[in-house]
Amino acid sequence: MDEKTGLRWWKTQMGPLAGFLSGTLLMATGIFPVLAPVQVLALVPLLVALRRMRRWRECFGTGLLMGLGFVAPQILWLRLPPAISLILVAYFIVLLMVLVAVSWSLVRPAGIMGCFAFGALLAVFDWVVITAMPMWGTAQSFARCWSWYPGVIAFTCATGTPGLMFVLGATQALAVNSFLNRRRRLASILALAGVVGVVAVVDATALSYKPIGYLKVATIGWALSQQEGGMGTSGSFDRLYAKPVAAAARQGARLVVSPETAFAEYDDPNRAPFSRFVELSRRHRIYLAVGYFDTKSQENRMAFIDPTGDVLGRYTKTHLTPFENNPTGTGRPVLITIDGVSVGAMICHDDNYTDISRRYGAKSAGIVVVPTNDWAQVRKAHFQNSIHRAIESRFAVVRAASNGISAIISPTGKRLAVSDHFKEDPGLLVADVSVCDTQTIFSRFGYWFVVVGGLLVAVYLVLERRCSAPVISSPAEESI
Repeated sequence: MDEKTGLRWWKTQMGPLAGFLSGTLLMATGIFPVLAPVQVLALVPLLVALRRMRRWRECFGTGLLMGLGFVAPQILWLRLPPAISLILVAYFIVLLMVLVAVSWSLVRPAGIMGCFAFGALLAVFDWVVITAMPMWGTAQSFARCWSWYPGVIAFTCATGTPGLMFVLGATQALAVNSFLNRRRRLASILALAGVVGVVAVVDATALSYKPIGYLKVATIGWALSQQEGGMGTSGSFDRLYAKPVAAAARQGARLVVSPETAFAEYDDPNRAPFSRFVELSRRHRIYLAVGYFDTKSQENRMAFIDPTGDVLGRYTKTHLTPFENNPTGTGRPVLITIDGVSVGAMICHDDNYTDISRRYGAKSAGIVVVPTNDWAQVRKAHFQNSIHRAIESRFAVVRAASNGISAIISPTGKRLAVSDHFKEDPGLLVADVSVCDTQTIFSRFGYWFVVVGGLLVAVYLVLERRCSAPVISSPAEESI
C-alpha cells in the first residue's frame, strides 16, 4: 500500500472511528454516572468527522459503529435476556444511523444556526429513544447519568432532559465551529457563552426556591435471596420491618415506606387485610406506605395506612417491565395529606416514565413514595432515573428498595440518604425532607421543548435546502 492509498484509506475510516469513539464515551457515562461531565466532549469526534464527510452515505458506517460502541458494552453489563438485548442493540444502531445522517445535513454548512439545530436534533432524538420503543422509558436516555450532578441540571425542571441534550449538542457544535471556522470564530464563542449563561441563570433561579415546610420520613430496604425465606416468616417480618418501623418512630419519622411487593395480602375488606400493619401504625402513631402483592386481584400495589389504622388510599403499578404480566393501574394520582404535606405514590418502573410524575407535579405534591424491587445489574441506572423525577417536578422522593438502592431525595435532586443493599446490611434511612408546593414548567407542559426543537430542525433544513439550491438561468440570461 503506497502513501497516497494509505492516506485515502485512513480518511475513509476516520468517520466510523470517530463515531465509535463518541459512542464509547457516551457508553462510559451510562455505566459510571460520575463520568457524566465526559459527555461535554463526547460528541466532538463525531462533529469533526461530519464536517469532513463529502457524501451522506458515509454517515451510515459512522452511525453503525457509534451504536455498537454505545449499546453493546451496556447490554453486556446489564446481562439482559438475549432477545431483549438483540432488540435494544438493533434499536439503538438504527436510531444512531439516522441521527448521524441528519446531523451531517445540519453541521456541514458550518453556520451558527446549524449548531443550534444540531442541539435541537439531539433533544428530539433523545425523546424518540425513550418513546418510540419505551421498554425501559427514560432509563434509555443518553442524559440519564446527569442526575449525579443535580445542581448543574436544575434547569430541566423547565425543559426536561431534552433541554439538557440540546445544551450538550449546541455547545459542542459551537465549540467545534469556533476551531474549524475562523470567519465565525467570534460569533461561535459568543453564542457558546450565551448558552452557558442562560443555563446558569435558569439553574440559579430553580435552586433559589424556598420550601414551605419539612417532613421527617423513613425508608426500609433489604437484599434477600430466595434461600433466606423472603418476608413470609414472622421472624423476617419482625427483623426487617417491625423493628425498623419502631426505630423510625423513635427518631420522629412521620412516614415509613417499604419496598415493592415486600408482602402478600389478600386485599378484601371483609377479611381485615393489613392487620399486621394496622397494629404497627396504631402502636407507633405513624403513617405507613406498604408495598404488597394483592393475591386477590393479582395486582402490584401500594397502600397508605394512617396512625389510626385506616387505609387512606391504594395505588396500582401502571408501567410494567417486560417481565411482568399483572393487571396494570390507571396512572391516576393517589394523594394523602400528612401534617399538611401532600404525599403521592408510584411503584418501581413507574418512575422510568414522566407521565405519572408530571401529574403529581401538576398537583403540587410535596413527596412521592416509590416502593421498588430491582436486581443488581440495573439498580444504579434505575436509581439515576428516580433523581430526575424529583428535579423535573420539584417533589421529594422516598425510595424503598428490595435488591436495590433505597434513598431519600430532596426536591432539587440532592441525595439526603442512600443505602445500596447489595453493599450494606438491610436497614433504615431517616431524613428531614424539604417540601415545595410549586408547579414546574415541565410538570405543566411536558415535552414542549421537543416540539420547539423539532420545528427548529425542520425550518433549518428547509431554509438550508433553498439557499443551497442551484440557480437555473434562463436561455435569455445565458445569451447576455
